[in-house]
Amino acid sequence: MKYIRYIAMAVATMGVVHIAATFTPLINGGLEVLSPAKQQAMTYMSLMCGMLLIVCGLLVAMLHSKVKEHPFLRRPYLLILGVLCIDGIAAVAFMPHNPFAWLVFIFVGSLVITSTFNE
Repeated sequence: MKYIRYIAMAVATMGVVHIAATFTPLINGGLEVLSPAKQQAMTYMSLMCGMLLIVCGLLVAMLHSKVKEHPFLRRPYLLILGVLCIDGIAAVAFMPHNPFAWLVFIFVGSLVITSTFNE
């Protein structure tokens, strides 16, 4: 059961990587080709995707051992896993040439599978 926590922390770490990757083009001026409104939209969406991975990964890491003790946590826990599943699939669908998208997909997939079979 400890490996679920490790996988969840890997998902949260991918969120940190995602946020760092958001600021790299901002610092290097790589987004200047976009209009200011599109720059803001891209920055917001990218930061929110990173925060989603961080928050959901940390929540799974904290809640996975509590779900058996407190049955009312099962629905929110499954909702969090569902959101991560959608995020992992969308990462690969929208960025198929990005190796980090595949890592997110693999981590999220293994997290969902191990959490489902561990209950």
